Amino acid sequence: MADAARIYRLHIVVAEIAPPIWREIELRSDMTLTGLHGVIQALMGWHDYHLWAFWHDSQRFEPADLEEGGKSDPGTDPAVLTLGELLQKPRATLRYNYDFGDDWWLEITLISVGDSQPKLRYPRCLAGERAGPPEDCGGLPGFEELLAARTNPRSKHVKELLAWAGPDWNPEKFDLTLTNKILAALPVPRQLH
Repeated sequence: MADAARIYRLHIVVAEIAPPIWREIELRSDMTLTGLHGVIQALMGWHDYHLWAFWHDSQRFEPADLEEGGKSDPGTDPAVLTLGELLQKPRATLRYNYDFGDDWWLEITLISVGDSQPKLRYPRCLAGERAGPPEDCGGLPGFEELLAARTNPRSKHVKELLAWAGPDWNPEKFDLTLTNKILAALPVPRQLH
């Protein structure tokens, strides 16, 4: 049976941050939204500690609250719904909200649709700029405070912020090779045919 999945090239940018934090990736059109969530976690250096949801037009797609015994409607279940079902043509968009306390919003745009290359592994990151905001940094205000702390590390509070972010965190650094190694180590998402 021929592989019917197409390859989507997506541009992903963290909203409201300048200069922008962005990634360009290729992945299969039959990847579920849950699979895309895992990819975004890897792209931004996050650890999946928090709730998340996708938005397409005015519709929200989020995992069922298992603690409440909830079930997702199959039409909105991110573990079933694929990118190909939501993003039909270039310039189509999707929004991703991660950590409802820090409230990170990412804008996802379909750039192009192409054929799979048999020798390539998907998902793969093609380019990007800047490190993702550290997990639990306090959203945009906390991130801005962390950036300011790097340029003026004098006060005790600022030194604590920098220690919390870790000695290797550099907001201007994006490591494409490392990102692709992390993506390659992800479990192969369930592909829907």
